[in-house]
Amino acid sequence: MANFNFDSNADGESDDSWESIWNEGDWERYLQREDEQVSLYQRLYIKYCKDANRLDKVANSMGWDTNGEQSASEVTDTQSDIPQSDPYTLHKHPLYIASKALHHWLSDNWKQEANKHSDRISNYSALSLQKTISESDECGLLAVTALDLADFSLAIAYIKRGFPHLNELLARLSSIDHHQHESLLEFVSQAKMRAFDIREIWLRVAADCRVASRQRLDED
Repeated sequence: MANFNFDSNADGESDDSWESIWNEGDWERYLQREDEQVSLYQRLYIKYCKDANRLDKVANSMGWDTNGEQSASEVTDTQSDIPQSDPYTLHKHPLYIASKALHHWLSDNWKQEANKHSDRISNYSALSLQKTISESDECGLLAVTALDLADFSLAIAYIKRGFPHLNELLARLSSIDHHQHESLLEFVSQAKMRAFDIREIWLRVAADCRVASRQRLDED
């Protein structure tokens, strides 16, 4: 889906062989490797953050379109003990990785700034903004679940539910008194950029969901 497409298990057919092949240790290594994909996205985003086409460049570097190749030098080698043929889980979906990476940055850096400037940021304001980030993140993850079920209309519905949280996030960021505080000024600038990029990703996915829905109707 516009650099966020991925072959998922949309037919709902499970591969029971993995239940007998992998133990808890195998799955833990697998999950650590998938966590690294989120970290990799964050690093690539920082690398291309000043580029107007940063979302496409990051997606290409992650290997999410037909021409994109993931550079071996940019990936931490955490898969030596994991079978080469991995099962599919939602952690592999590009929308999951991108949304989680951007929301994680917002959450982690807001905690740091709120703690650093506790003399001018009330507990209520800090918790309210953090709650807004979490609610936006949840909508993105639920949209991934809907995509995995090939329910494109449900994915769009979750994305629509996420937009008000992004709008609230942008409003709360604009209300932060960051004047004469360099770190807060930088945080607000970077946070707004990521919020707008989350919105752009969701708009792309929603547009492709509508195309997929129309194609399904035409086939029927």
